[in-house]
Parts: sequence; structure tokens; C-alpha cells
Amino acid sequence: MEDEREKGKRVNALVVDEDEEIRQTLMERLQEAGYFTDVVRNGKEALDKVKEFFYNIAVVEIELPDMAGLDFLKMIKSIHPDTAVIFMTGKPSLENSVDALNAGANAYMLKPFKIEEMMDHISEALNRQRAIIETRELLFAERKKREFYQYLSIIDGLTDLYNHRHFHELLTQEVARAVRYDHPLSLLMIDIDDFKRFNDSFGHPAGDKALQEIARLFKENSRRVDYICRYGGEEFAIITPETSGKNAIHLARRLVTKVREMKVPIYESTVEEGLTISIGLAGYPSDAKSKNGLIIKADKYLLEAKKAGKNCFFPPSP
Repeated sequence: MEDEREKGKRVNALVVDEDEEIRQTLMERLQEAGYFTDVVRNGKEALDKVKEFFYNIAVVEIELPDMAGLDFLKMIKSIHPDTAVIFMTGKPSLENSVDALNAGANAYMLKPFKIEEMMDHISEALNRQRAIIETRELLFAERKKREFYQYLSIIDGLTDLYNHRHFHELLTQEVARAVRYDHPLSLLMIDIDDFKRFNDSFGHPAGDKALQEIARLFKENSRRVDYICRYGGEEFAIITPETSGKNAIHLARRLVTKVREMKVPIYESTVEEGLTISIGLAGYPSDAKSKNGLIIKADKYLLEAKKAGKNCFFPPSP
């Protein structure tokens, strides 16, 4: 029975009352309705049960022998906010009833009560609970869906890097921050050398795998605060916040070396013909003081690296 209870396949009910007759009556009727039912005499025993299981419904005497029912309500709600609570009492009090309902109780019933009336209140409370939980799950699913589509809108599907559109958003953001706080910023524009020839020699699946491996290598050799983007085709861009030209050169040198040493795994073998990259570096404020200025300068330096024989970065010194 406990295994089934833990799987949440059926409703769990808890009855808390010092009166044995009431406990027995409610237990029999709840079990007849198909609910897993526990009965206890006081608040301490009830809380021990609550810490062990989630109860969909708790029917509780408001004047427990060891604690006030309202205190018990606060405790059970702190552990399981979704548990529905129905209070019952043989000492009616307008103040108690108002306080109970304001504190989150679903109903307040007077003893002696008609068992079918009690079952109606329990059924209503469970229906309301079910509606709340289902609505929450739908909202959560909708939020996750929105987050997923937002993720798709900024991530390149092949390399799992930021895409071209988000690159521009990130660079705009980081240039504004660099200007505001007078911090350095570097941009690396990167191109895979002779990538068309690689594709023609080994096929586009090999080319896709090479792009993925290079993306992975860039991630492994950059800082967490750096933004690594697929600019388009075989071109990449890395935005390095609060990084001077000297430190950006260290990154460029490391990436050029790592790519040159890389072997691309294709199916069960590796491509022996290695790839190389060329990198152009531009920094704020030394090379440019605007987003577009940085892109133009880094792209110009990338062309200089190509002219210098590829497999290198430009400028070679800050």
C-alpha cells in the first residue's frame, strides 16, 4: 500500500482527532471511497505522518490535545502547501472559523456532522486542489516551452554556440558596459582556413563534425564569462569582456595551436588532414570605440592574418 501511495496513484487522506469514534467513522468512509487513510490522535503524530507522506486531504479537529489546529495548519502548509485541510469542531466559534479560513483551510465543519456532507466538502477540496495543480503544471510546461523557444532563437543548432543575431545583441551589451565603466573589451573574429576544400575532400558530414569539434575546443579554452558565437558558415566570434589586447592575444595563440593539433573524428576513424584557423583581434578602446567599429577592425585584421599565410592571428602584438 505504501508503494502505491508514494507513486501518487491514489488520494492520501489523514484524520486527526482525539475522538476514536470519529476517527473510525471517517476512516471507514474514506477507505470506502478508495482513499489511502491514516488516523492519528494528536498534532505530533500527525506531523510525523506529514513528514513521511504527502496527504491530499487532512480532516483535523481544530482543538487538538497538544497544539492549536491553526498552528498545525501552518506547519502542514509549510511542508506540503497543496494539502487541503478541513477543520471540524464541537465548540463553534465565529472567530475560529474566520481565522481558519483566512489561514488557508478549505472548510470548517461543526460536530456532529453528516458524513455525506463531510464527503462533499472533501470532494470539493480535492477537485479544487486538482485544478490548481493541473493549472500550475500547465503554466510550468508553458514556461519551459517559452524558455526552449527562446533558447532556440539565440543558439546555433549545429554547434550549440550563440548564433549570429544574438552575437550582435551581446556585443552591443558588452560595448555599452565597457564604455560605461571604462573597462577593456576584446573581439576575436575567427575563420577556418580552406574549409571549402575540407568539405570537398571529406564531405559535408565531416565538415559538420569539424565545426562541432572546433566549437567544443573554443568552449574548453575560453573563460566562462566569454561569449562564443557562430558568426556564420565557418566563421566564429568570441567576445571577451574586461580583456585587454595582451590577454586576448594569449587566447588567440592558444586557440590557433589547439585547432592545429586537433584531429576530426569521422565515424570510427579520424581525419588525418588537420584544420587551421586565422584570427583577427580588435579591442576597445585601442582599436575602436563602437560595436560596428570593433567588428570592422577585427574583420580587417582577420584578412591580414589570411594574407600573412593563415594559421595565425593578427595583430601579433597589442
